[in-house]
Amino acid sequence: MIKEKYSIAYNKFITEYKKVHLNPWHNISEEELNKIYNNLIQTMDINDIYDFKYFMNYIIKRLSGLNDAHTKMDMVSPINMNFRIFNDTVIVNYPLDLKGNRLLSINDINIEQIIKEIDEIITYGTKGKRTIEIEKSLFNKCILFGLPSLRNSNELVFKLENQNKKELTKTFSKNEDNESFNYNEYLYGNITSYEIKDDILLYKLSSLQNEFKDKIFFTIEELNNIDLSKIKTIIIDIRGNTGGNSSLSIPAIEFLKKHEDKKLICLTDYRVFSAGRILLIDLKRLGALTIGEEISTPINSYGNSHWININNNYSFSISECYFNPIKNIGIHDKKNFTKQIEKDSNNLIFYKPDIQVEETLEDYLNNIDTILNRAIKETKQ
Repeated sequence: MIKEKYSIAYNKFITEYKKVHLNPWHNISEEELNKIYNNLIQTMDINDIYDFKYFMNYIIKRLSGLNDAHTKMDMVSPINMNFRIFNDTVIVNYPLDLKGNRLLSINDINIEQIIKEIDEIITYGTKGKRTIEIEKSLFNKCILFGLPSLRNSNELVFKLENQNKKELTKTFSKNEDNESFNYNEYLYGNITSYEIKDDILLYKLSSLQNEFKDKIFFTIEELNNIDLSKIKTIIIDIRGNTGGNSSLSIPAIEFLKKHEDKKLICLTDYRVFSAGRILLIDLKRLGALTIGEEISTPINSYGNSHWININNNYSFSISECYFNPIKNIGIHDKKNFTKQIEKDSNNLIFYKPDIQVEETLEDYLNNIDTILNRAIKETKQ
């Protein structure tokens, strides 16, 4: 059963989705969607915002398949804790006094079951995207309180185990505010910076969001004014770059073109997404050796978020374009979405780094940068 206000919101979303998306039925047909909808409203009650969030995520996952991770319902209420996942082991990343503690359960539901339920409602096309979406879900009350195992709870009790096998708990209530948690800092960290070590320039660019435009341009301006004649290798670190405005990477690309005599290495990880992967392809065209983990998206996918607000309460993004940066394909209009483009969109391309390096739990706990260390070793070859 679904409350009328949520049924109205759902229908408005689907109407906009059909208008905006270049290929709305690329993964399931409209008939299949209606079957999923009817089954959901018969097997669960959508009575509150947490139920509705679960319901919409479940629908969107099945609409989107592997090649559209931009269509989503945006609703975040973070707790003051976040996590990293290594081979299905969930480790506390923040706060620092709990860093390294293992997450065992939430409300006495083992973490394996919680992850299984999260997996039903997150959209991903790669292993890396699955990991980051689970990590983000585990600190988002809007998702956790909608899961079948936690749906009737008024608080979340996280059971942790420290490295000495001692158990402790952290509790968060449904109505608790967690304003001290910096969501953007968790996602992006230090956006852009540079450092010179011997004959290596380390240049970090971990976001292309418009809000960071001034920082991004300022760093490039500084780099353009530095004597780099003794630099032999430039390592550009795009780990954590979940995208934004792809044009913001142009100054970085132009800067690197001036130094084509230097060895170029690009560091990647499981969070690189959207415009971040376009930056990756541009760096490959410059001859960059890529080192690190597989990224968070197929290279060719739907994207470019079109944001809508429904009833002044619910915010959604809908993919309005299709991109394949390898083939320089960028389709923004339905009339240009041909059968050939549709065929291209179905033949997914997955990025593999030239040298694949996985961050290990041991190195993480000891604050050792596994991927950067491998890159520095490569500069000595």
